[in-house]
Amino acid sequence: MVFSDTVNDSGIIRNTNGRFIKGHKDIANNKGRIQPLELRKRWSDIKKGKKQSLETKIKRGIYRKGKNAPAWRGGTSTDIDLLRGSKELRLWRESVFIRDNYTDQDTKVKGGKLQAHHILNFSDHPELRFAIDNGITLSEKSHIEFHKKYGKRNNTKEQLEEFLNK
Repeated sequence: MVFSDTVNDSGIIRNTNGRFIKGHKDIANNKGRIQPLELRKRWSDIKKGKKQSLETKIKRGIYRKGKNAPAWRGGTSTDIDLLRGSKELRLWRESVFIRDNYTDQDTKVKGGKLQAHHILNFSDHPELRFAIDNGITLSEKSHIEFHKKYGKRNNTKEQLEEFLNK
């Protein structure tokens, strides 16, 4: 049996048997819905890598970041949140890993899920936040163990030495 495509008044293509046209994927939100031909052509252009106009990008939401984002609440991030996501902290972390040769200083195992631990607290010692000497490489498991034993506040160098020499 051969079916032909039909176009209704709204420009929607549908097979005469009432099913979606070939290549259409059902998405949970759009299940049972047929997209207009114009919209499908635009999606096709995007997939083929064709350039989009600024107007199209804005409509699609690409430029809805920062103050233009719907969830923007006026820059409510704290200074600590901004520091924790900063380039300086990423560079500090990477420098600590390089210095320790990507080796957990507790178990001496190289690689795995590593975390850079501040020897003296990040929040209590702002002058040492990005000092490479104030960091040590621990595995995720060792890092969790350390903080279970000594807590997350007011950690000292002596606690770390005791933990490493257990």
